[in-house]
Amino acid sequence: MTDKLQTIVNREEQLVSTDNRAEFSLGKFTPIELAWDKLIINATIKVGKTTTEKCLLNNLKGVMKPAHFTAILGPSGSGKTTLLNFLSGRLISDNLKISGELSLNGKRINDIDKFNDQMAYVMQDDILLATFSPREAFYFSANMRLTISAEEKAQRVEALIRELGITKCADTRVGNTQIRGVSGGERKRASIGVELLTNPSLIFLDEPTTGLDSSTALQVIDLLKRLAKNGRTIVSTIHQPSSEIFNNFDRLMLLVRGNIIYQGDAEQAIDYFAAMGYQCPNFSNPSDYFMKLMNEEGLLVEKIQAGESDDFDDAQIKAEFEKRLEGFIQNYQTSNMIKELETHETALIKENDTGFHIGFIQQFVLIYQRSFLNEIRNPMDVKLKIFQSIVNAIMLMLVYSDLGEYNEGLQNRFGALFFICTANAFGGIQGALHTFSMERPLFLRERINKTYSVHSFFWARSLAEFPFQIVYPSLCVIIVYYVIGLSDENVGKFFMLIFIQFLTYQYAVSYGLLLSTVIPKIEVATALVPALVIPFMILGGFFVNQDNIPYIFYPFTYLSMFKYGFEAAVINEFDDVIYECMPGQQCSPVDMLSITLTKWECCYILIGLAIGIRMFAYLALHLISSPEKPKLQPPESMQIKNNQK
Repeated sequence: MTDKLQTIVNREEQLVSTDNRAEFSLGKFTPIELAWDKLIINATIKVGKTTTEKCLLNNLKGVMKPAHFTAILGPSGSGKTTLLNFLSGRLISDNLKISGELSLNGKRINDIDKFNDQMAYVMQDDILLATFSPREAFYFSANMRLTISAEEKAQRVEALIRELGITKCADTRVGNTQIRGVSGGERKRASIGVELLTNPSLIFLDEPTTGLDSSTALQVIDLLKRLAKNGRTIVSTIHQPSSEIFNNFDRLMLLVRGNIIYQGDAEQAIDYFAAMGYQCPNFSNPSDYFMKLMNEEGLLVEKIQAGESDDFDDAQIKAEFEKRLEGFIQNYQTSNMIKELETHETALIKENDTGFHIGFIQQFVLIYQRSFLNEIRNPMDVKLKIFQSIVNAIMLMLVYSDLGEYNEGLQNRFGALFFICTANAFGGIQGALHTFSMERPLFLRERINKTYSVHSFFWARSLAEFPFQIVYPSLCVIIVYYVIGLSDENVGKFFMLIFIQFLTYQYAVSYGLLLSTVIPKIEVATALVPALVIPFMILGGFFVNQDNIPYIFYPFTYLSMFKYGFEAAVINEFDDVIYECMPGQQCSPVDMLSITLTKWECCYILIGLAIGIRMFAYLALHLISSPEKPKLQPPESMQIKNNQK
């Protein structure tokens, strides 16, 4: 009980200390007023052979003012996220049509992306590297995105840590479900801090209080309020805020089915709806009341609470709600709020500089350092991969404890070599799938922010695991080679087998990277691995000789990592072995498997395929991370629709 009381006291002290900081200074910035008019966004939806068009935002006009904290409130499907993504330049879809006018500080613009250096976007999910602390995340972002001196970067980072109130946890790892880390509120403030490093004038947030308790959520909102007081334009979607949080909003926008029904001062919203006959009850949360007004379920609850019959027809409720919604829209469109949305040209906003803030080499080094540290700070992942190699080695030693002489144990030696290749291939694929899939959201966030280029990330991330990718495939060979009785004629064969397995592992990693790039969900990719890998394994030369494979499957054999890894291992083991297969007849194990390539030719092919597949993975990542955005068309190019139904 005492601990809980102390926690509450600490939170209250933090809130009080935060309130006393009137300024949030990161340097000079140009205030931004963002306005739009006649905005229409339609989505083309195809169901079977039928194509329909749905209006997501219907002829909207609005403005986001500097030194104001604007909240966008509305039920699910109202268009909140669509509007936020459009205004921030993050609306990505090939089935959208957009028309309207957009302006910054009163000047008409056609592409918001040209000004995104002045903006920041904080996602709903806190996408930070779990093994890094907030301070490390800040320094990485500062080194990537700021062109000021190292001393100035350090000053900005430390000032930001103090302003965010995360001094005590600045060196604690962010954490996740496996790694103990900072609290939810501290993680959210760290996410905001990463975006604040560039000193943006306009900040968008997607439901920043989701998943936070009331006290922590209030701390986050208070931070945003202080940013607004400092002259920044703060725009946030939010889902049913508490009354305390609601009282922090300067402006409020209510969206229903792509239509605005209120846009103005938050404190005047209650009186506005009261004048229409919708009085918010005393001691009620205004946001809860507005949400009831904006959906059919709220209308049904009203009627039941009013003592009317609870036997309502769905069509009746729907019709009454449509009538109410139409009244809200018409009342808003004829109100004085529309007149208050006019903008005037003020300070000019500088367009983005072309290219990135630092060069490829600097980007590569920073990403490599971060990725390498992330790997060694994730001991569970390293331990699991080492454990997997040891378990595979134990299985090999138990099954192939005595391979026997070449005459009797030939098939056993083939089996042992193929098992080693298979274990390393699957280990490489699964490791690459897991590693990249976990970092994919972080990469996409940083890519959208133009933190670094795709090629600097891809190649630095690939090479960061290179030292570990030498250890994992080598470990199994080192443990079992002499124990199970593989060739001990010279130590060169031992090291050659390690090299062959390293190349096989690299090919498998490339294949795993390609799968994780084109299949975004790790669950789906993992489930598909057997179907996408086993055919190559069957055609790898152990189960079926090359001469007996149907011609239709020949192309697959030439792409099989198992084929070249296994054949190189067989040649390495048996290249100088001749045994008596039948009385009076000498045979070569290499000839038995119809192997026509040399050991080094197999290695060269593995290297070429590993590089080639990895290049395909890079190109796929480049395409996925650089989607084409829908263009803003002139207002007259699209029709206004009746979107109440």
